[in-house]
Amino acid sequence: MSLTDAFQRSRILTVALLAAIAWLVFSAARVLGQFEFWSPEPVGMTPAAGVVGLLVMAATILFAAVVLGAFESDEPAPEAWPPEDAAE
Repeated sequence: MSLTDAFQRSRILTVALLAAIAWLVFSAARVLGQFEFWSPEPVGMTPAAGVVGLLVMAATILFAAVVLGAFESDEPAPEAWPPEDAAE
């Protein structure tokens, strides 16, 4: 499914997920730029804390991408009621 199809099915959810992904990518870039690899501080933002933060943001971005991919699935679709085969 394309992003256009997802937008047609649920505009608010698609826009919200895309905005969340953009914000997380921006935040991850900001976090990556803030901690120092070569002269870490013993207190405050250490490289280990930054890496953990980046991992959490990456997992959230992956989850949002999976949710966007869920729009693609047409199965399981609800079955018609009453079943047409039962009438025979």
